[in-house]
Amino acid sequence: MTPLISTDERDELLKNLVIPPRPDVLDKLMSLRQDPDITLQKLDDIINEDPALCVAMLKAANTPILGRGRHITSVHQAISLLGIKNVISLVSGLVLRTRLTAETPPALEQFWDSTLQIAMISSALCDHIVHVTDDCRSFALFHNCGMAIMLMRFPSYNRTLRLVEMASDDRIGLVEQELHGTRHDVVGYLVARSWNMPENFAKAILMQNDNTVMDTGPDAPLDHDGRMMVAVTRAARHVWRTLTPGKEDTGWEARKDEVLNYLGMSDVEFEDWEDAMHQELAVTA
Repeated sequence: MTPLISTDERDELLKNLVIPPRPDVLDKLMSLRQDPDITLQKLDDIINEDPALCVAMLKAANTPILGRGRHITSVHQAISLLGIKNVISLVSGLVLRTRLTAETPPALEQFWDSTLQIAMISSALCDHIVHVTDDCRSFALFHNCGMAIMLMRFPSYNRTLRLVEMASDDRIGLVEQELHGTRHDVVGYLVARSWNMPENFAKAILMQNDNTVMDTGPDAPLDHDGRMMVAVTRAARHVWRTLTPGKEDTGWEARKDEVLNYLGMSDVEFEDWEDAMHQELAVTA
């Protein structure tokens, strides 16, 4: 099991990596999630206070999976069509993107576009499974946030991403550690902790590529919600990675059985759903 990072390692990383402070809008969104009198207008007002967040929200809402061919032109319309809970989860993840747009290297915009696609596939999978925690939707947008930080910090990290795509899940961190002295899952964990995200959310980011991440029982590294976040996002990443015919997902075979078992899906059911998603994304691309 991957240990939580030491204080010394954390302090050393924080000296060399710039982690943006937790934005006020995230506090407002989290408070709104607990508000028994939540309304569409309250959420609309919070998002519209942040122009960059509005732009990111509309871009996400108009993706093929969420937009379903409709042209969504306002935050109010997006909330009406997608629902308040879905929008809160979506925006909670999009906040990170809006806070990392200064001095954007060309590779970062491409990275966020692919992350958004994975998040939208995750959302569709959540709808298919039905019984999932709300955090599953925002986790897909946060799960690789450490990569965004490393893209900004290390000019050569874009080349590392190409190596990572060819590595099995358990080797991704080893490649990053050898080339850059740290791993994106550790950096992502630091971001989540700095932003006061729930502990199971932060630990899921840290543990997502560990061989023991889906273990159950009293000594399991994650609770049920944490394992579900990892399983949904890993399955969505597989669908995204195999969108192009002939393109492989190197780590999937080693993870497939444990992920699908946790999602409660058979191989046949998942393959049928995957094919349907590929067809939908191909038609609407």
